[in-house]
Amino acid sequence: MSTGILLTCMLFTAVGTGTSLESVPLDWVKVGGEIGRRIDITVYNNTMVMDIDGEFLEPFIRKENVGGGYIGIGKTIDALVRFAKYTNDPKVIERKDHVVKTLLDAQEEDGYIGLFKKSDRVWKLWDIHEIAYIIYGLLMEYRFFRNESALEGAKKAGDYLIQNMSPYPERIPGDGDVCWEMGTTGVETAMLCLYEDTKDPKYLDFVKSYMKLDQWDGPIVKGRWGHIQGHAYAHLKRCMAKMQLNRIETNLDLLKPSRKVLDFILKDNGMVIIGTCGQHECWHDTQEGSANLGETCMTAYLIRWWDEQLRETNNSKFGDLMERAIYNALFGAQSLDGRKIRYYTPFEGKRVYFDQDCYCCPCNFRRIIAELPQMIYYTKDNFIYINLFTPSKATLTVDNMSVEIEQETDYPSDGIVKVKINEISQEKAFPIAFRVPLWCKEVKARIDSGDWMVKNDLAGNIWTIVNLWKKGSVLEINFGMKMRVIRGTQAQAGRVAIMYGPQVFCVSRKANPQLADKDLRLITIDPKTIEGPFPDDTVRKGGLKFTVKGWNTLNWYPLVKYDYENIVLTEFPDPDGEMTYLHVHNPEDPIIENDKFWNSNM
Repeated sequence: MSTGILLTCMLFTAVGTGTSLESVPLDWVKVGGEIGRRIDITVYNNTMVMDIDGEFLEPFIRKENVGGGYIGIGKTIDALVRFAKYTNDPKVIERKDHVVKTLLDAQEEDGYIGLFKKSDRVWKLWDIHEIAYIIYGLLMEYRFFRNESALEGAKKAGDYLIQNMSPYPERIPGDGDVCWEMGTTGVETAMLCLYEDTKDPKYLDFVKSYMKLDQWDGPIVKGRWGHIQGHAYAHLKRCMAKMQLNRIETNLDLLKPSRKVLDFILKDNGMVIIGTCGQHECWHDTQEGSANLGETCMTAYLIRWWDEQLRETNNSKFGDLMERAIYNALFGAQSLDGRKIRYYTPFEGKRVYFDQDCYCCPCNFRRIIAELPQMIYYTKDNFIYINLFTPSKATLTVDNMSVEIEQETDYPSDGIVKVKINEISQEKAFPIAFRVPLWCKEVKARIDSGDWMVKNDLAGNIWTIVNLWKKGSVLEINFGMKMRVIRGTQAQAGRVAIMYGPQVFCVSRKANPQLADKDLRLITIDPKTIEGPFPDDTVRKGGLKFTVKGWNTLNWYPLVKYDYENIVLTEFPDPDGEMTYLHVHNPEDPIIENDKFWNSNM
């Protein structure tokens, strides 16, 4: 008979008070399911097969003949380091070692490590940006593999930037072609990490006295114009740097820019339904879904930012935001075999793949994929917190005791999750907490096949179960996962999208030959005819689809019969997906609900 005790843990708000959740070491987690598959194909079908010498390293060796540009080698090192640690694969480790050594061998005596000839260094775009991420990548090599030469290379590069930037406090990289924040993206994080690893105050002083990070409170500028002040990824990166500075020397005023971004995204239509934001790389609130929507860099940084917000605030809604972005915008940015990556991922119109492996978006994609294993489980003091639901195993430390935990689940295809205690050094009572998704109206849990405990008021909160856990204990969770018809806003007013759990569904012509020559915006659906989910392997093994009936909007009256009997809706990462929102006759139909994130209290 179970000894479980039901506890409900509501939202915590103790930001900056030492109550933050702690990530699990990268090599203590192994991931399966769709998240695990995406990690594997990004490692072996992308990172390990791209031309790392010719496309990434060669320009740094022959810098005088290159004359500039941007590669993203620092971001690539960061991803390689994490993939090497996660997989422990000798071939991945060998490739990582080769890249780090080759780059360090190309570093000059004065510390410069870049692409530019001497007359163009530092102030020509994108030299500062490249060097900043190289510093960060080398520091990750030091942190994960204790490579002292990487630390020394990072210090030399950091000192080079300080020496060459400090005399020019008013100068803008690129001679003003872009705003200062965009041209220096990554510098604050690199210097703060140098400070964390060396405790040398010059790096912290540079961030505060020269970069003036503690004083920055930039406005959210909508649209792409002028010097691109509204560049979303650069803006969010600075917000995250201020969060990092707050962890070093607590000052809650440093969190105000993040608060403004959060309000814009969730209360002012700044985020779109697939969990990303930004049009043409810049802030936007129109809800338009075509063309250059959702820069992959921004999607990656949003997920990373949600993770930081979750760990700092213990607010489970940030986990909802993470998984929506992961299963839709992030996975939608990659081909199904993992080889190709998109620069933008629109939810309306055809999507195209980027034609290079280098540059910012492909490199940032690999980085965030490499970080996903550490976003599944967290610990704090004596409890385990489960954030993402996916087949996985992790070795965790609770009360100085080792616990091996495993998830068995088909999530996001259904809401059943079994959490097993595979190994534990002794029987011990401690809490296991898990996120109850914002869309979940009813959640049930039971221990060792005991009686179900049912909660109808925990959506967007945390459920904590305290039990005397032992080897073989099983916590079974059942999230009430149902299809939802979501009301569009702004440019999508009068239209709806279909969701199931965290997943968004879309229409592709390939799955709907009857629509091959039709204007997909001229389709009106009857939401009461939605059926499913049905099994569908279009996007992933064990995936889902829905069907719905509808009309050609131009032929809607009189409604004698449906023009289209079975319109197939596939999961958003379907590479042939072209339309996410579909027109309805009655936008106020009771079956249609608002997206719970918009106007959400965070």
